[in-house]
Amino acid sequence: MSHLASFDLVILFFVLGAFASWMKSDLEVPDQISKFLSIFLLLSLGLKGGHEVRTAEHLFGFIPSIGIGLASCLAVPAALFFALRNYLGVANASALAASYGSVSAVTFIAAKSVLEGEGITSSGHMVAIMALMEIPAIMVGLYFYQGSSRDGRSKRSAVLSILSTKSVVLLTGGFAIGLSMNNASWLGIAPVVQGAFKGVLAFFLLDLGLLAQKQLREAWRFKYLALLIAIGVPLCFGAAAVLAGDYFGLSHGDRVLMAVLVGSASYIAAPATVRSSMPDANPSLYLALPLALTFPMNLLFGIPFYIELSQLL
Repeated sequence: MSHLASFDLVILFFVLGAFASWMKSDLEVPDQISKFLSIFLLLSLGLKGGHEVRTAEHLFGFIPSIGIGLASCLAVPAALFFALRNYLGVANASALAASYGSVSAVTFIAAKSVLEGEGITSSGHMVAIMALMEIPAIMVGLYFYQGSSRDGRSKRSAVLSILSTKSVVLLTGGFAIGLSMNNASWLGIAPVVQGAFKGVLAFFLLDLGLLAQKQLREAWRFKYLALLIAIGVPLCFGAAAVLAGDYFGLSHGDRVLMAVLVGSASYIAAPATVRSSMPDANPSLYLALPLALTFPMNLLFGIPFYIELSQLL
């Protein structure tokens, strides 16, 4: 229960947004404000990760972490695609493979906040792992969708569109800048990057709560299949990531973050790519399931579960 106690701020802001939407309140976060909040969080995360790597005495666990991460980017989308293509069609199976094979930066941010509240340390290079994991699974999903297509131009366009997405640019760019900062430079921006981080996260989750509840009705059309895809599959793969992290000797905090990455789903980068590259895929699957079910599941249950499982090991 101690893990839930340190999680109250995040949960309550998300729940408030979902409750307000359910009550059909006129509460809304303007689009420009929402975009600013996401830019702040992603850039801050990249900066902090880069600076932590610069000041780290060693990068123990980086190679095993990237190995586990990239393996999941192939295993998760492949498993989902081949399991679902006969039930949902190639387009929907490919879209879900891309979304669930990729990662959620906001879930990662929330998990890192919980670990800090618990006094559990994690490696700065996990931010780089997250940025690297965002792209490959989306490419795998596109590959499944396009199949035998020989349209090289569309494939190159898809690659460029992914690399230029806001989350990839901010995470990798922020990481590079943080990596180049000495202590004097870092201290100049640390009060904003670190001091305001949790408050900005709370307001951003309020906006996500508003959006998630609107998507829930669409997601629930698929009932038990939705629960299996959005809750059962992420928890199984996340638990497997904890076990893999323990086998390869990752630290407690890194095991939890790896599980969160593997057990999350993208509702920003992947849906943006799917929308433009797979027009016949159903948004109530590839957008609604990750945002309305998987994201709150990880906030309420997934992250505490991974912490407990990692501690048992």
